[in-house]
Amino acid sequence: MIIDILTLFPKFYESPTSMGVIGMALNEKKIDLNIVDMRLYGDGNYKKCDDYTYGGGPGMIMTYSIFKKYFDSNNRGYTLLFSPSGKILTQKKIKELSNKEHITMILGHYEGIDYRVEKKYADEVISIGDYVLSGGEIPALLLADAVSRYKGVLNNKESVTSDTFEENSNGLLEYEQYTRPEEIDNMKVPEVLLFGNHKKIDEYRRERSIIKTFKNRKDIFSKIDLTKKDIESIFNYLKKHDNENNSI
Repeated sequence: MIIDILTLFPKFYESPTSMGVIGMALNEKKIDLNIVDMRLYGDGNYKKCDDYTYGGGPGMIMTYSIFKKYFDSNNRGYTLLFSPSGKILTQKKIKELSNKEHITMILGHYEGIDYRVEKKYADEVISIGDYVLSGGEIPALLLADAVSRYKGVLNNKESVTSDTFEENSNGLLEYEQYTRPEEIDNMKVPEVLLFGNHKKIDEYRRERSIIKTFKNRKDIFSKIDLTKKDIESIFNYLKKHDNENNSI
């Protein structure tokens, strides 16, 4: 898989791409990552890459011309542009993108990019959340990491398929997990996890996932098929929470 990242700040990627799943994917030649310095395509002696916005307004806008110069002389993969106004990135979309042979990521900076870049070159506009960053470097790194996980570089394949937001997670947030020691700082591992009764462990983990999802992401319950036992778990949690509040 080829991933091209078009950025004004190529040094941003020197450390993050040398380690973790991206580093492994590169070492195993599962991905070919090209960090393109868009300043090389700037205008004039000073390699100017931005200009004032028509109609007035704060900040500078990255110019259309630098992207035109790049795409006129380079192959374009499935092209993504990162913007807070794009569609929210989901695990489903990441999985879909991981099957592409070639992805190109257009990264904005300053106050944004001339809209004609999006109109001419972007196959899709993506947002990583309802907040604003200084540029697209972090979103592109996030996507490269997420896509690399599907390239067979993890020791345990279940680490991919069972994670939160994967199909096998049933849409729920992942339950809490523990490792040794069994007790530390007066905190114990839940007893049900200690004795190898897999049926009870599965039931416990389902309950914890239901409660965590209810506490943190009620918005995704509309996509989940809840059982009678799931609903009972929520009511029991609410009852316990209410009793704790009343005892304060």
